[in-house]
Amino acid sequence: MQLKEEGNQHFQLQDYKAATKSYSQALKLTKDKALLATLYRNRAACGLKTIGAGRLPLLSAIDINSSDIKALYRRCQALEHLGKLDQAFKDVQRCATLEPQNQSFQETLRRLNTSIQEKLRVQFSTDSRVQTMFEILLDRNSEADKLEKAANNLIVLGREEAGAERIFQNNGVALLMQLLDTKRPELMLAAVRTLSGMCNSKKDLKQITNHLLDMLVSKKVSGQGRDQALNLLNKNVPRKDLAIHDNSRTIYVVDNGLRKILKVVGQVPDLPSCLPLTDNTRMLASILINKLYDDLRLSGILQGPFDLGNQLLGLKGVMEMMVALCGSERETDQLVAVEALIHASTKLSRATFIITNDYALRQFAEGSTEKLAKQCRKWLCNASIDTRTRKWAVEGLAYLTLDADVKDDFVQDIPALQAMFELAKASMPFFLCWATTGPPHPTNGSFSPQKAETPDKTILYSVATTLVNCTNSYDVKEVIPELVQLAKFSKQHVPEEHPKDKKDFVDMRVKRLLKAGVTSALVCMVKADNAILTDQTKELLARVFLALCDNPKDRGTIVAQGGGKALIPLALEGTDVGKVKAAHALAKIAAVSNPDIAFPGERVYEVVRPLVSLLNTQRDGLQNYEALLGLTNLSGRSDKLRKKIVKEKALPDIENYMFENHDQLRQAATECMCNMVVNTEVQERFLADGNDRLKLVVLLCGEDDDKVQNAAAGALAMLTAAHKKLCFKMTEVGRAPQLTDVYFKVT
Repeated sequence: MQLKEEGNQHFQLQDYKAATKSYSQALKLTKDKALLATLYRNRAACGLKTIGAGRLPLLSAIDINSSDIKALYRRCQALEHLGKLDQAFKDVQRCATLEPQNQSFQETLRRLNTSIQEKLRVQFSTDSRVQTMFEILLDRNSEADKLEKAANNLIVLGREEAGAERIFQNNGVALLMQLLDTKRPELMLAAVRTLSGMCNSKKDLKQITNHLLDMLVSKKVSGQGRDQALNLLNKNVPRKDLAIHDNSRTIYVVDNGLRKILKVVGQVPDLPSCLPLTDNTRMLASILINKLYDDLRLSGILQGPFDLGNQLLGLKGVMEMMVALCGSERETDQLVAVEALIHASTKLSRATFIITNDYALRQFAEGSTEKLAKQCRKWLCNASIDTRTRKWAVEGLAYLTLDADVKDDFVQDIPALQAMFELAKASMPFFLCWATTGPPHPTNGSFSPQKAETPDKTILYSVATTLVNCTNSYDVKEVIPELVQLAKFSKQHVPEEHPKDKKDFVDMRVKRLLKAGVTSALVCMVKADNAILTDQTKELLARVFLALCDNPKDRGTIVAQGGGKALIPLALEGTDVGKVKAAHALAKIAAVSNPDIAFPGERVYEVVRPLVSLLNTQRDGLQNYEALLGLTNLSGRSDKLRKKIVKEKALPDIENYMFENHDQLRQAATECMCNMVVNTEVQERFLADGNDRLKLVVLLCGEDDDKVQNAAAGALAMLTAAHKKLCFKMTEVGRAPQLTDVYFKVT
């Protein structure tokens, strides 16, 4: 006690070192728990007054008496001094619980709460986020995943008004220039996109539009520059949604720039007066006219608004002139005429005038189709031929592969397939294709820096059409046997299916395409610029993916080459048919694949919505069934995924299919519900009064199908284990006494 009193005197005189010494000596001489707690507490107070290191002695005081309020409060002060606000808050919260009337504790609680909120605000503020992103990007030791995430976050920040301002204020432009000097494609792209986002809405849109339109007809502008001007007009002028009533930008461009756009479309590359062009320029201009037409329903040409193109073809002498030009001695005339005919006859429904004049329906001579296809394959494989000619070879194959003999020969020609895939990949910036296929080797003959500068993006539709033909993934009208017999009876010609269009041949072609690397080519094509990757092309790609996924044994190969990730954007954007086809392909993959591998990271949550859309009763039974299998696989992965499925309002559809007469649909729905009942929100639906959900599960336990029994019994076991109320509710069902037999059978 004497040493304690000495310590107290030294403490009052602010001689904290001497006080600490006295308290330490006293601790060695006593074993009284109450005195020990007081001495530890006092020594900790000395530590707080000196260097704020009073935490460790306090641990001993609290160990002696866990309800020692003074010790808890002192430890709270020490932790606050050390900057560990969350732990300090817990200690003072416990003190306030023990003594609710103590104003000091209440004041400390309020102060710590304010400090924690401020710390969180600073931590997640735009300034802090910008600084963190730059630190990760400029650190050479950063992991690849962190780099990619930081780059994407920086792009998002650059598009925000506040984020762009902070990047400017924090010397962000200089740091972005450092990223451009890293020579790493993914970081350079992130820097360019961030700068692009920062520059949005900083200048008058009308003035920028005028400059872009002037660039289109200026001979001083290079072909690549003209392409970028068209890309900017494509992305920023037409409305993204026709529900938006303001189309003033489109009206302005039509009034002030339509002639300039048409001048670009009408350029002939081989003429001396031609503007500098790339292989993509005229197609980009045609797409712009098509978008303006969709926005105004006004005008266009063959490659864009097709109805006007057909009207122009119908003018007197136009069609005859085009055919006559095909026989001209000048190669330029032939090229222009053939190109116009190809664009006019892309689809029979768009070439009404040609059909009426019987040009498009003229039959080839015997064997000439195979000969022409063979020549196209030779041109395609010849690396010394210019890209433009090879593109026309693919265009020809897109039509010729409608013939079963041609498509079967084509898929056996592996060099021709790979040459076509390389042309498709060339439509993407190189570093985006590297993410899927790896960087091309400098010694590889297919690598050409010149091609990388001006990739021909117009080839995507032709490649997609060729693959659709080879996989027979186009729509085929169902043949009604009675009508066939009626036609034969009336001696009408009945078309017969080509032997090489039967399922065995189609399956063999799919395997050869997969072996040739079709998946990596499709993945690159999906990443193409939206200005080129039209909704129709997306639909074709979705059809091909669905055909490739038909055999469960091939799905692992597709997942390994990135097919699962590539299907997600196809299932979310495009035509209704294309989205359904892509969603069905996703369901096939999700049903048999590990979601962590097939859809890594946050992508797995994007898969849920397309799968739920397939549960619509308007879809066919196979789509319903495989969507249920996919959701079953996903719902067994994590509760977060189960919450996502609930959020997408899939439960009513799943319950509906549990009533289905079809055995497989009922089984798949019951298995899915078995996984879903682990979620508390789903359990609450069973607990709610006035519904027969539990009764349905109990009755399903009595089904003859063993798999349905197992799934229903599993769901019932988890529900009753979680809530006693459901145990009593279960006994109210008439067939409940039979459950013991079911459980014995299941176990």
